[in-house]
Amino acid sequence: MTSPMQARLKSEHTLRYPRLSPNMWYDVSPIFPGVTTRRVDIFGRRITRIRTSRDYETVQAAHFEFRGRPVEEEVAMAHA
Repeated sequence: MTSPMQARLKSEHTLRYPRLSPNMWYDVSPIFPGVTTRRVDIFGRRITRIRTSRDYETVQAAHFEFRGRPVEEEVAMAHA
């Protein structure tokens, strides 16, 4: 199942996440069923989980911008 939400790394945080590109939108994967960006780490920072081409990565939500999946992508994936 495809996530309805996507995240993109903010350019000022590229050094912190060398495996991620600030030019790509990544699917946001639930941390728990239905929970995408509300969980916090031990320091109280909101985190999210994104799916990369290889695996999943848990990141600080404040370092990313979020959007809903564009309609044209959903339509293309439904017909694939």
